[in-house]
Amino acid sequence: MANLAARNQDREMMEVDRVGVKIDYRTVSQRFSCQDPQTLADGLRHLQQHGYTVISDVLDESEVNIAKNLIWQHLEGLKSPYKIKRGQIQTWNQWPGRHEAGIVEDFGSGNSQAQWFVRSVPAVKDVFAEIWQTRDLLCSMDGIGIFRPWHLNPQVQRKNNKFIMLFLHLTIKFMTILFPFLHIIGRDIENNTNPWKTVGANWHVDQSPVTKPDRVCVQGIINLLPADETTGGLMVIPGSHNRFHELLSIWKKTGNNSKIPLSHEILQEGYGLLIHAQPGDLLLWDSRTVHCNTPSFVTPRQQPLNNDPIPSLLRMISYVCMTPLAFAENPDELINRRLDAFRYRLTTSHWPHEYQTMGGEISRGENTIELTDYQRNLILGVD
Repeated sequence: MANLAARNQDREMMEVDRVGVKIDYRTVSQRFSCQDPQTLADGLRHLQQHGYTVISDVLDESEVNIAKNLIWQHLEGLKSPYKIKRGQIQTWNQWPGRHEAGIVEDFGSGNSQAQWFVRSVPAVKDVFAEIWQTRDLLCSMDGIGIFRPWHLNPQVQRKNNKFIMLFLHLTIKFMTILFPFLHIIGRDIENNTNPWKTVGANWHVDQSPVTKPDRVCVQGIINLLPADETTGGLMVIPGSHNRFHELLSIWKKTGNNSKIPLSHEILQEGYGLLIHAQPGDLLLWDSRTVHCNTPSFVTPRQQPLNNDPIPSLLRMISYVCMTPLAFAENPDELINRRLDAFRYRLTTSHWPHEYQTMGGEISRGENTIELTDYQRNLILGVD
């Protein structure tokens, strides 16, 4: 009873996001190393119990740096009107993807060199193999996630007098001390005036309780930059996967994705938890878990670490998911379509055993990547 009372008190002291859901963005997430079998087993039990987990040491420092470099190469290789250059923030205004979510699926990002490098790091498949207890796994060909440093957006800084913006920022900060609920208004002002800042609070699930009531998909993110309250990132409603059946009453769609109404008990009685993570971590969540991504809750540092004048991104992630080939209803047809997706550089959804393309503008021309046998097997679903 004492623990329950303490949890209720903690929840009452939480702030709320822009739609009014209680949130905890300060708690540092527990991380479980994949390098130790027992620790990994503990992490996967955490996934089963809470609907999410953070597996560390999946990519080492060298692999993280290679992945970041390849993502930048992909961005810098986009054709006009894009002129993106790393370290040159004035070239970041014209940007691909869904800006409100910070997701890039356009121009074959899901079948880019960067994504194929990340998903073929052996530890990634090793973790999913432990989840599903098989190595005959299909890998998603989904895209990447990027948050630009909205607080350094040069267009916004040119448009707004710095003294006025400082006065507004300090006024909002002072008023939120007196009236805590006003911080929502302050965040909305920043979102509406700065197109680089993502929206967040799009609480949803990516699985249908009607056709898929059991665990049949575990989504994943490989983190390439630190994630905390100054960057934003993945948020989950802990334990909401255990209440998945309660979504039957609101499910109006035939697909896998549905937004959760703010009035639903899962949002009213639960709370959103920001997942803190380090580069090389694999963030996993059950597709039945209510989740969303979010911009930062705390204004990032105005100056990069170590007074480095070169600006950096706030978030850089690789979406990755693997499910058993045995889950596919028509394996032969699925494999043929997946091979075509690779050939024509299409980005697919996070459901490896169901075929669905994603993204707006597609790439032109055939893929020139020479896959290794290991990588090709991730398309075929064999070991």
